[in-house]
Amino acid sequence: MGELRLSSFCASTSWQKGKLMTTAELIKIAKVIYAEGGIFSGKNYNALLAIAQCIHDLLPSYKDLDTCLASAFTSPSDQYDPQCLQAAQAVFEQGQRRFPDAQILQFRSYTRYSDGNGNPDQGKLADLYKNYDYLGSDSINTRWGHFYFGKREEKKMFRMLVMAGHGRNQDGSWDPGAVGCGYQEADLARELRDLIKTAADQAGVPCDVAPDRNHYSYFKAGGQYDVSAYNYVLEIHFNASATADQSGDGIKKGSMVYIDQSETGHSVEDAILSNLYSLGSRQAWDGIVVAQRQWPSGLMVQSRIRAQGVSHAVLETCFITDWDDVSWYLANKTKIASAIVAGIQQGFGLNYAVVTKPYMVKVEPESIPDKALNIREWPSTNAPITGQIRETMSLTIIEEASGKGAKRWGKLKSLAGWISLDYTKRH
Repeated sequence: MGELRLSSFCASTSWQKGKLMTTAELIKIAKVIYAEGGIFSGKNYNALLAIAQCIHDLLPSYKDLDTCLASAFTSPSDQYDPQCLQAAQAVFEQGQRRFPDAQILQFRSYTRYSDGNGNPDQGKLADLYKNYDYLGSDSINTRWGHFYFGKREEKKMFRMLVMAGHGRNQDGSWDPGAVGCGYQEADLARELRDLIKTAADQAGVPCDVAPDRNHYSYFKAGGQYDVSAYNYVLEIHFNASATADQSGDGIKKGSMVYIDQSETGHSVEDAILSNLYSLGSRQAWDGIVVAQRQWPSGLMVQSRIRAQGVSHAVLETCFITDWDDVSWYLANKTKIASAIVAGIQQGFGLNYAVVTKPYMVKVEPESIPDKALNIREWPSTNAPITGQIRETMSLTIIEEASGKGAKRWGKLKSLAGWISLDYTKRH
């Protein structure tokens, strides 16, 4: 297995913002992936994805693909397999990444750089530890695997905002939205909005609820709403059709999402819809619809939020004028809310993993530098300190997450914040 040679890092924009790879170029990449990691095919797809990401992340440092492959990677094989090509397509066409929060700039094999037990030999890898962040590893056993190094991207903590469509106008009147099957869109949208908030809280995804008003009426009247603190705004609606089905014909009309033409992709919305389809909904229209296709100027609320540089999507949960759709929503609304949150986690690559079984850890400050363990607002040493632990004690951990400054972070049951699990002992 070849070794990746050192290369200077160029913090360029993603290759996806340039030209798309041709089929021939993707095959070239697949042959290099096979040469570097063919042993992982059929055994550890993540390792193939990591090699593809490394090629992607190093590519801006070179004038073209051929130079990158020849300069930084082992000579390509004369063959490749479907999994290697799949990994190349996933990274260069679909934007998938082995490490969503980092650039992979180096990898090394277990055969030369492991301690023999599948752990990195820090002595042999001293130069890489000095110049890069250690990202993790993939393997098939303690003998065969890769260690990854690169640069973690510092991002603001993810936070989403959920809002409900229609509702109270600026003049005090009520906009019910679409009406059908004995329900008002404004009422169901607020119900689902609150369920999404609950699901987000349970999943550890920071989520706020927008003020309860008709945002269209608010903006039209000249209102201003600063959403710059958020990464994503989801606006909940229920669709309607000119032909109502009040009794049910056994056929759902389905779910869809509106996005603005300024969005560069829709992987988050794809994930949301995929999860809803798995619960029994179906694709309405094209699934993902650019708002300007239906309204030349787009949607007012969406346009105001996009003008602040924040991603926004209008989810048409299902058709309120179709009894099959309404029945599906009423029977599955809690699951629907969780599926939406899970789609957002998947689409943004969020690493919030809820620990289903809380566990105890012991903290002994005497063994910690400065004799204190900091409690952070979120899982990163960049987060504000909310408190300190200075006495030996046992604590309950309810969630885990990755973040800067620790191999693993744990969320306290007290909700005081997050602590580095590197300085704890599990009971």
